[in-house]
Amino acid sequence: VGSAVTAVLTLYSSREKPRSSSVFSSSSCCSPSGSTTNSLNVSHARQGHDLVTRMLTLFESTWGNASLSNARLGSRADGSTSVKALSGRCLNFATPQEIKAALDEAGGLEIQDQGLDGQGGKGDDALWRMLTKVNDFSVNTSHPLFLNQLFGPMDRSSLAAELLSVMINTSNYTFEAAPPVAVIELSVLESTAKLLGWDFKSCSGLMIPGGSISNLMALNCARHHKFPATKEGGNAAMPPTPTAYVSAEAHYSFLKAVSVIGLGRENLVKVPTTATGAMCVDSLREAVKKTRASGGTPFFVGCTAGSTVRGTFDPFDEVADVCKKEGMWMHVDGAWGGPAVFSRRDDMRALVKGVERSDSFTFNPHKLLGAPLQTTVFICHHADALLSCNSSKAGYLFDKRKANANFDIGDQTFMCGRKTDALKFWALWRYRGTDGIARHVDALRASTYCFAEKIRKHPSFMIAAKPWPFNLNFFFLPKRVRLLMEKEGVSTDTCSDDPLPESIAAALSTVAIDLKTAMMKSGKAMVPFQPIANQTAQVFRIALSGDVEFGEEEMDELM
Repeated sequence: VGSAVTAVLTLYSSREKPRSSSVFSSSSCCSPSGSTTNSLNVSHARQGHDLVTRMLTLFESTWGNASLSNARLGSRADGSTSVKALSGRCLNFATPQEIKAALDEAGGLEIQDQGLDGQGGKGDDALWRMLTKVNDFSVNTSHPLFLNQLFGPMDRSSLAAELLSVMINTSNYTFEAAPPVAVIELSVLESTAKLLGWDFKSCSGLMIPGGSISNLMALNCARHHKFPATKEGGNAAMPPTPTAYVSAEAHYSFLKAVSVIGLGRENLVKVPTTATGAMCVDSLREAVKKTRASGGTPFFVGCTAGSTVRGTFDPFDEVADVCKKEGMWMHVDGAWGGPAVFSRRDDMRALVKGVERSDSFTFNPHKLLGAPLQTTVFICHHADALLSCNSSKAGYLFDKRKANANFDIGDQTFMCGRKTDALKFWALWRYRGTDGIARHVDALRASTYCFAEKIRKHPSFMIAAKPWPFNLNFFFLPKRVRLLMEKEGVSTDTCSDDPLPESIAAALSTVAIDLKTAMMKSGKAMVPFQPIANQTAQVFRIALSGDVEFGEEEMDELM
C-alpha cells in the first residue's frame, strides 16, 4: 500500500502546476493601488510549488515505499507486514517555551503584516524550516508505544485516499461538487446498513466529523422525531421536561449536546452502572418511572459500545426493550468500540447483540480501524430522519432540477461544507474487505487479553478492573506498595472490579502521575493515566487502536 501513497504524491505533483499570477501580489489587478500590472513571475509561483514538493518528499520518506527499506518489518498472522519502530522516539518532549524558541529561531512564530512570500527563496526556506520544526516536535502517533489516545498508526490504504481527498479539495454537499465521492458515500452507508441487518431504503446517514457531533446529531434527530414541532417552534413546542438518559460511563459529549440543543444538563439523567461498568437496565427503568411521575417526558437513551475509560458495552437488547415500551429513541455511541459489529466471533457478536434494534448508530473508523482523523459514520434506521430534521432547502445549493440531485445529501446535516471523509473509509473497507476488518478487530481484542494476562502474572503490575475487549486498566506497583499489599493480604494477580483498600490506594495516588511524566520526558512511550469509577487511585489504560502492532516485543518493552 506504500505504492498507493507514492502514486498519489506523484499524481499531485503532475496535477498541481505553478501559477503565473496571484491575487495576493501587491501589484496585481486587484491591489488597492489600482495597478493593472502583475509583477508576480513564474519563478515566484514556482517557489510556493517547490515548498509543497518538499513536504511531499518528507511525507514519502515517512509513509511511502522509501520508508519500508529503512524500517524493521514484523510479520502479522495473516502474512502481511507492518513497520515497527521501537528504536525511534514516540515524542521529543519540550515545553511551550522551548517550542516557541525553536520556531522563532527557524523563522519567527508571530504573524506579521509582511509575509514571507516577498523574500523569494529565503521566505520559502524560512517557512520550510518552521514546518520541519512542527514535524520534529509533533508526537509520533504511529509509534507502537503511542497509546495515549483512541487513535494510532494510520492504515495506509486509507492514508492514500486522504491524500487524494486533500488534492481534490472539494466539499461533498452536492453531486456536482464531488461526483465520485457522492456515489462513494452512499455506497459506504449502504454497506454499513447491511452490516447492521438494515434495509438501506429505510435508512438515512452521513459521514460526520467526529463522534461528539454524531451524538449531537442523534439527540437532534430524536427530539425532532418525538416532537416535530420543535423545528419551527423550538423547545417551547415541547412538553414539560423532555428527558434523555445515558450511563454514568457515557462520553462527556452528551453533556455538551444537551446544552447545545437547549435541553439543559438537568434533563440528562446519568444512569448508574453495574460493577462491570455497563448500564444497569433496572436503574434505567426506575429513572424513566421517576421522570414520568414528576410530569417529565422521556424521549432518548444514549447507549455506549466501548466506553472511553473502561471500554464497556451496554446491554443493548435489554435497553431496546425499555425504549420500545416507553417510546424512546435508542442511539448507540460506538465511536470507540462500534467496529465490533464487524467481528465474526460469537463472544463479540454477543456484545453487540441488540445494536440492530437501535434508531441510530455511529462509529469512528479513525479509532480502532486506523483511518486518518476524522472519519465517522452516522446512520439512522429512519429513511427521512436527517432530512426532515435538518433540511433548510437552500436554493443556491440544493435544487431538484439539477442533474443527479438525488445524490445531494448535504441538506441532511446542520452544517454546510463537508469534507470528503467517505473516501478514506471506503478505501480502507474496499482494500481490506469486511473479512479483513473483522480479523483486525479480533486481533486487537486478542492482544488486549494477552497483555492482560502478562499484567496479571507480573508482580509489579495489577489489573484495576476486569478487561473489556479493547480496554485494559492497570496499576504499576512500586516495591513499597507491594510490601504494603503483602502486609494487608491483598493479592496482585487478581482480576476483579473490587476497589483497593484505602491505604493502598493512597500509596498509589501519585505513582501513575509521576511515571507518566517520566515516560513523556524520555520520549519512549505515551500511556494515559485516568480516574476509573471502581478505584480511587489513578490507573493506566491501554486501548489498542489503528494499524498498531502490539505483540510480545512491544508488551515487554512497555512493561
